Amino acid sequence: MKAFVSNEYPTVGVEQEFHLINPVTAELASRVDEVFAALDGELRNLVGYELLLSVLEQQSVVCRTIDELIDSVRQTRKQLAQACERVGVRLAAAGSHPFSQWRDLEAVSDAHYKWVMDHCVYLSRRLLAFGLHVHVGMRSVESAMYAMHEMRRWVYPLQALAANSPFYEGQRTGLASTRAHLFGAMPRTHLPPEFENFGQLESYYEKLVAAGDIRRPGDLWWIIRPQPPLGTLELRIFDMPTDVNRLGALAAVSQAAVAYYQDAYYAGTKQSQFEPGYLDQNRWKAMRYGLEGDILEPETGQVLSTLAQLTKLFDLVEPKAEELGCKNWIQTARVMLKNGNETKWQLAQFEQLNGDLRDLELAIADKTLA
Repeated sequence: MKAFVSNEYPTVGVEQEFHLINPVTAELASRVDEVFAALDGELRNLVGYELLLSVLEQQSVVCRTIDELIDSVRQTRKQLAQACERVGVRLAAAGSHPFSQWRDLEAVSDAHYKWVMDHCVYLSRRLLAFGLHVHVGMRSVESAMYAMHEMRRWVYPLQALAANSPFYEGQRTGLASTRAHLFGAMPRTHLPPEFENFGQLESYYEKLVAAGDIRRPGDLWWIIRPQPPLGTLELRIFDMPTDVNRLGALAAVSQAAVAYYQDAYYAGTKQSQFEPGYLDQNRWKAMRYGLEGDILEPETGQVLSTLAQLTKLFDLVEPKAEELGCKNWIQTARVMLKNGNETKWQLAQFEQLNGDLRDLELAIADKTLA
């Protein structure tokens, strides 16, 4: 692995996984290469492939504030949508596509993605799942490892807040986050093992390489992981938000929480002890029920509503958020608790549209640029 790059300030950046659709049928469209060709040089350097030719991943610029990040995200979505329009497709943001069939879609021919599909077979081929990754800059790999451990308490409640994928292959799955199920079926996609230090993580990585299980550090697909070349802690738990304001709130909570735990590390605060079984059960509850379930507080075993646990998180990090200039975005996150996640919004739209999944997908594309 490469050396960890130090970031003195808790910067924030995101990766967004968009999907491309036919503007009439709303089906997934395998035309990402054409969209890439329609982009100017600067933006072309910030986009890349995912497994399927109907998916476009975009990396944001590195920002100090959430306001700066969201201004950039809005502008980038507009530019990507314009390129898509020139090609004859539309840009959409959600955790899954409601009705396209994975068997009908083309995969990227890149050698590494071909290895992924040969290695993970059916699990990777059905992966019509799109996420948001949030990166927060860290001063050291030690503080990143500490914050990674402490964030175990919050990742699944945050997954519930970000849930935005109730449909798959034409079915209402009954899951708040179908994306979490699809992605979580792949290897190394849950919480990372417990490591005492980064050296242990490196040794673990080298063993997996030797066994032929992975080929590069990016194949550690955990829902939270350090990124040494970027000097960040990366949260990969979120369904892709349709609403840009929701993206801002999720990024703000991530930035403030990770920065809070970095401060705790340098203050000498003892590491928390969590019950792994409680964490695993909370993963299921977040995936199945979203914000409507109860969870087990992973340190105390107390039964709490997901709403109560998230309120605790927001109260904890709000002073740090004020210091970072994103307190207003924590308030947006509180409003999200009241209004519900975007899975709730999709289900309401589905009813209003008389159960027409095509019209639902077109409404998602509209809201992506709202």
